[in-house]
Amino acid sequence: MLMSVRVANKVVKGLLRSPLHPVLSRTVDVVGYTGRRSGRRFSTPTQYVASGDDVIILVGHPETKTWWRNFRDAHDLDVMVRGRWRPMTARAIVGAEEPDAVAPLLDAYLNRFPKAARTLGASAPTRVRRAVIVHCQPR
Repeated sequence: MLMSVRVANKVVKGLLRSPLHPVLSRTVDVVGYTGRRSGRRFSTPTQYVASGDDVIILVGHPETKTWWRNFRDAHDLDVMVRGRWRPMTARAIVGAEEPDAVAPLLDAYLNRFPKAARTLGASAPTRVRRAVIVHCQPR
């Protein structure tokens, strides 16, 4: 029996908030933000790459997800990395619109998770064009 995504996300968030967080926290974070239109508070686990103090999130299958659209313009959020909440500001960078901005962030992400390239396409230009990166920087 498959767990729903909602249930799985609750389990992952609970684990990341617990003393057992090291099991996942080297690769999975929790993004907490306020919805721009609804004003409601949301949190979602994502796979991330740390780059210095920055956090880079590749949005898998962005056409099926909506959370990242809250960051089309820079927007504050909190990111739980390795068991600690960090106040940050994030902006979603769409490769089809800003390929030069996405390329180095995508390279950093794919250096850590090379298998993620399979979801984006065979050639480097195609991968850049299809990528949506949420770039989080300390506030």
